[in-house]
Amino acid sequence: MAMKRGETVTVALERRQELGKGGARKLRRVGYVPAVLYSRDSASGSEPLKIRLGELERILRIPGVTHHILELSIDGEKRRGIIKDIQYNPVKNEIWHIDFYEVKADQKISLTVPVVIQGESKGVKAGGILEIVTPELEIECLPDAIPEAIVVDVTELEVGDAIHVRELKVPEGVTIAENPDEVVVVVTPPEVAVEEEEEKTEEEPEAPKVIAKGKTEKEK
Repeated sequence: MAMKRGETVTVALERRQELGKGGARKLRRVGYVPAVLYSRDSASGSEPLKIRLGELERILRIPGVTHHILELSIDGEKRRGIIKDIQYNPVKNEIWHIDFYEVKADQKISLTVPVVIQGESKGVKAGGILEIVTPELEIECLPDAIPEAIVVDVTELEVGDAIHVRELKVPEGVTIAENPDEVVVVVTPPEVAVEEEEEKTEEEPEAPKVIAKGKTEKEK
């Protein structure tokens, strides 16, 4: 079940001394994933952390977790943050590194939220196909104003119509940090039937015609 706004999920993290590529390899060998917490209030701007692989996998199995504020327990110290980026090993497809971003009640943050479609468009009823071109949108707002999703009402869309970022209605205090001209959803015409049975299977060759001929003098 997806997380609901206001629901709290705690992530257990530890500070780390193992730095650099060698330190990261050592951590992975013993079941940890290197992590970093970025913060405006930190003197260096970031804090090196680590998280047990099992703990991270548990968190990432929660639907919608990347769109919500988490309680970060760093060696027992409580902080609030969001998942900012997850890096994977391209060869083994294993989690390689994770970035968190600390949030404060009075500081705006940017994060992505899903697009949710509302209604059935006139174009779809007429045989068109609704395409969600942009399934997630980056927004900016205060932590307590984060919406569950950006709801897009497609009821009035005809075939060929589209909704752009600039046309979206968002909750008060929320700004969409995307190109205003970016298409979010569009209703396309129905796909044309398969090319007349592949042009009648490329015109089957006609059977050779038998032409009757008279007998020669020798055959009579």
